[in-house]
Amino acid sequence: MIVTLIGEDDFTKEKCIDKFLDDALGDRRNDPLAKQILFATDVNIPSIADAVITACDSVSMFAPEQVVVVRKAEDLKADDTNALAKWLNHKPQCKLLFEFSKLDARGELFKALKAAGEIQKYDVPKQYKMAEWIYSAVPTHFNKAIENDACQYLAEALGTDTKIVCDEIEKILLFAPDCKKITAEMVRTMVVPRREMASYEINDSFGMRDAKAYTRTLNDLLNRGVSAIQIEGSLYRYAVDLLNYSTLLSRGMSPKDAAEALGKNDFIFNKKGRAPDCARRWGKPILCKVIKRLAELDEEFKNGTCSTRISQELALAMLVIH
Repeated sequence: MIVTLIGEDDFTKEKCIDKFLDDALGDRRNDPLAKQILFATDVNIPSIADAVITACDSVSMFAPEQVVVVRKAEDLKADDTNALAKWLNHKPQCKLLFEFSKLDARGELFKALKAAGEIQKYDVPKQYKMAEWIYSAVPTHFNKAIENDACQYLAEALGTDTKIVCDEIEKILLFAPDCKKITAEMVRTMVVPRREMASYEINDSFGMRDAKAYTRTLNDLLNRGVSAIQIEGSLYRYAVDLLNYSTLLSRGMSPKDAAEALGKNDFIFNKKGRAPDCARRWGKPILCKVIKRLAELDEEFKNGTCSTRISQELALAMLVIH
């Protein structure tokens, strides 16, 4: 049984490694002589390949066989990679698991692992899917319900690192083990935002002319070190896209074709980004004025006439608050 886990969803991979050890060892799960956990980053091991092959081929006097897990295998040296690929081509009978964050599917090691056993991929969810992932994962792994708003906050505050998200949930449950549901108030009280925000994240609330969400996101971006110039540039490009999109719709194009003409993904731009609704809410005359004002702000920010944090934030806020 040779299993390979590939991907950056560290939380799910950890669960898979635990299950692999449970299935392979059963009652001997906690027997240190029945398993070897090797790290490809361990500088004290001259050759990870030799260590893996020796552990899998030898029989201990204390256990009928050893289960071997290789962690952080993306850091394997070239010589180890080649040696393991050659050894795996003989399809050894062993209980072995490799854990990679990434592995080139064109390489010999990937091909050998695929031929010798099973490859499972665990990619992190996209940012726009993260709240949905949390909503599904919490009842499954923690046996607790969670509010939608709490999921949204965790996704926005922590990003797509599933291990960090689940570590924070474990911390919440340490303080409130008897809670029946994880609420938005709990996560806002106990979880500090740590995700790096990108300037384009303000586009959705801007497009929907949602003044409350827009000003909150604007403040968050500035607090996390995103410059006013970056925010202005993102809004300028998005406003121009909406203007061109609105023009294409007025000529009879379908939303999907209009998005394609602009080089946009139909799902992200039209469905998730709600571009048709955004275009209607703004209208072409107002968009033209906003684009002109954004061009003026670009000059003001860069030449220093609008250089303080508060003046920049107010100038950007006024785009939606009117």
